[in-house]
Amino acid sequence: MDKTLIILMGVQGSGKSTFYHARLATGFVRVNLDTLKTRNREQLLVEECLMEGKSYAIDNTNPTRLDRERYIPAAKAAGYRIVGYFFAPQMEDCLRRNAGREGKARVPDIAIYSTAKRLEPPSLDEGFDELFLVRNDDKEMSVEPWQDAHSHTDKDF
Repeated sequence: MDKTLIILMGVQGSGKSTFYHARLATGFVRVNLDTLKTRNREQLLVEECLMEGKSYAIDNTNPTRLDRERYIPAAKAAGYRIVGYFFAPQMEDCLRRNAGREGKARVPDIAIYSTAKRLEPPSLDEGFDELFLVRNDDKEMSVEPWQDAHSHTDKDF
């Protein structure tokens, strides 16, 4: 299997972690700030994956180009294929899913609105080799190639 970096992008409650556990857990190391707690620990895990040639997935909100840029150059330099999954921000669903969370897993609604406001759809020119749009209707997550999805308007997300 090729060395691959997957970057998940979307607001809290959009289904990124569920997607990781359902589709990526067996082949990708999970890099997640909620579990690692600090950027330093995150960086150490990323460096370990790069040094050992392990495929890994960044399971954070990654809402802006600048947020995603912290991961792409080093992975590219190490010969990784970069794949992005953009989770369509269906706000009512995200808020409802978040409300069902308990403890530290639940974030204030304002955090979701804030992330949504900063959310920038990704572009291949960021260094991605492939991009996909994910829609989560709670029954299934549909995945479509970004090339087909990027012609949608922001209202479609």
